[in-house]
Amino acid sequence: MIRPRFTLLLPKRPLACLLLALVVIPGLAAFLPSGAQEKSPMVVQKVQKQGDPVEFLLPTPDGPPLDAEQLRGKVSLLCFAAYGFPLIRPLLRQMQEVSSSYPQVTLCLVLTNGTQPRDRDFISDADLKTWREQQHLPYRLARDPRGSLLFRRLNLSVIPSFVILRKDGTVAGTREGLDPTTSLVEQLRADLIRAVQADDSRPPD
Repeated sequence: MIRPRFTLLLPKRPLACLLLALVVIPGLAAFLPSGAQEKSPMVVQKVQKQGDPVEFLLPTPDGPPLDAEQLRGKVSLLCFAAYGFPLIRPLLRQMQEVSSSYPQVTLCLVLTNGTQPRDRDFISDADLKTWREQQHLPYRLARDPRGSLLFRRLNLSVIPSFVILRKDGTVAGTREGLDPTTSLVEQLRADLIRAVQADDSRPPD
């Protein structure tokens, strides 16, 4: 796929550059959707450095996006999967076991299905909401279309994948794939315990 390239031509004089920025940038903000002028999915896309809090803004079937800031102060588990994935039902059952075993951990199911009708794994927001109701999902549901917003940035390559975030948003552990010989609770136990105990042992601010 050929990606379009954009080039911004700026004057050579520093003062002219500053004046151009003051005029052009506010003007572009007027064309952004309402509520997206301060933050949009493109704003938070960057190379994820080890030790930095993970920043993301993921679309949801309900409209308001899932913002990383909403998970601050909580140990969180991001579960990357896809609607139509052959093992999605067993995965959902095992996620529920994780939720029951670690009620202090916030779970988020992030689906990598495409959002455009031309995508082979496309599913609409309306169909996702219906599916969520049918499955009685008790946790948050977000989208990462084609893995372009967060999945790839975290260097993940396998569905399902799991990312544990500390209360400050930094990565406490990752795991790719499911081990059929043991439960998801057992696979994540060590990393979850470390993340929860580390945060509980910190003195209050």
